[in-house]
Amino acid sequence: MAYNVLVGIGGTGARVVEAMVHLCAAGYGPENLSIFLIDPDESNGNLTRTKTLITLYNLCRQSFNPSKAAEKQLFKTNIKIPETLVWKIFKDKNTTLSYYINLKTMTKELEDFASVLFSEVELNTILNEGFRGHPSIGSVVMSDPPQDEEPWTVLWDDIITQKQNDVRVFLAGSVFGGTGAAGVPTIGSQRLIKYNDKATIGAGKSRVLLGGALVLPYFSIEREDETDEKMYVTHYDFPIATKAALQYYNEKQLGFDQLYFIGDSLNQKIGKFSVGSMSQENQPHYIELVTALAATDFFEQPPLEGDPEKLYYIACRDDDSVTWESLPVSRNEQEIRQRQIDFKARLVTMSAFAYTFCTYGKDTLDKPHKDINDTWYREHFRFDENKEKERVKNPRWGENKTQLENFEKFLKHYYLAWLCSMDDNSDKVRLISKSKICEGSIQIGKEINLIDYNKKKDNLGDFLKEKSKKEDFYVFINRFLNSVNITDEKTLSAANKYINIFYEAAMKFCAHNYHIQ
Repeated sequence: MAYNVLVGIGGTGARVVEAMVHLCAAGYGPENLSIFLIDPDESNGNLTRTKTLITLYNLCRQSFNPSKAAEKQLFKTNIKIPETLVWKIFKDKNTTLSYYINLKTMTKELEDFASVLFSEVELNTILNEGFRGHPSIGSVVMSDPPQDEEPWTVLWDDIITQKQNDVRVFLAGSVFGGTGAAGVPTIGSQRLIKYNDKATIGAGKSRVLLGGALVLPYFSIEREDETDEKMYVTHYDFPIATKAALQYYNEKQLGFDQLYFIGDSLNQKIGKFSVGSMSQENQPHYIELVTALAATDFFEQPPLEGDPEKLYYIACRDDDSVTWESLPVSRNEQEIRQRQIDFKARLVTMSAFAYTFCTYGKDTLDKPHKDINDTWYREHFRFDENKEKERVKNPRWGENKTQLENFEKFLKHYYLAWLCSMDDNSDKVRLISKSKICEGSIQIGKEINLIDYNKKKDNLGDFLKEKSKKEDFYVFINRFLNSVNITDEKTLSAANKYINIFYEAAMKFCAHNYHIQ
């Protein structure tokens, strides 16, 4: 079995990892996946959000026991992370480039040479909040990572048992900023991973199959006030930075076996300008989802024998609208249609499951056990709440309660918030309709206001921006939730029963209402 590693570099890389984790939760990820992140700005809002998401994913997966119908779907992927998830590059705070290269101890000749390569601002700007759109700085400080320390050891754990091309490493980052633009080509050089001494098997052969996504400009940032910072980047700098980066990739012999070029021309706004730190937290964008799909395509390709052919992938759509059918899901033309159906089914089912679980499901748990007469509940949750030994059968008690609270937090504060954030309220991105699921502003990881299903019962059957049967919430309950029967699956805890009942009902509802299997 191939060993898969996803490395998110910089802010875009962190958001690609975020998208990948949501794909894994929906059942559209590889069987196994190791993840680590690279960013000098460890307090970056994008990074913090992704770190919290992965931790919560693993909490949910570790406690989840799927029913027969949900097996190999919900939270399918075994995500492994090192204890030190982020390589923050600098061990000391307030590090500058001049401090890092020991400028003061250099000979006069070398000091003069450094001043030719870098301006005074570049040499003396504190770098703990990132490289501010100056990849020339990042390439210097990232060229010699400590590969015997975490998180780099993720790459080399048990590598000796792997065959040629069995360790699949995918680097994701932008080519137009600072950290990603510096990190992807630097980490993707031949010597750091592809032909590292630990990876090579004789001359010219490697256990590592190296892939990467070069994410081209795809967003703009709201700029309200001037900043006192002397070194920073705005979206106006992206085109020239991209041109220089692509010229570099064209001229250099890097270690990549397969590259995906990903970008967008819609130029959507994803947040306010920030130099870095906690205030740099951008809204999710569908391009990050596309990049996660590229990584999935890379990880899921058949085993490769011998020396891999150098491959480059580019996909395009017919017009400026983004639909489920326009998302690139496979390099194999014969597999595209089936994978599109599978991908759509997994995410739409996950969305219906999340919404119903966090609204009607939560309301049901908030009621006293004795007051609930719903068929599906009475069939699966039979216990005397006055008997202490039967408390374990109560989904509101002890570990059951904790597990359901973790699921609600993941589904509501992270998954649904991420999903809805990709809808920009235009007719351009035609995936889901945010207004059918939530209302008000969205901040991932925080409380969001889900639409009241009692007042808007038709929304569940109409949250895709395409034709459907428009079945309402009561059809979901009476026809699909009440038809689920997992009473014979005795090993399921009360919490796992509760989760699986809603997931199976969502599967059947979406197959019927949205014409997907």
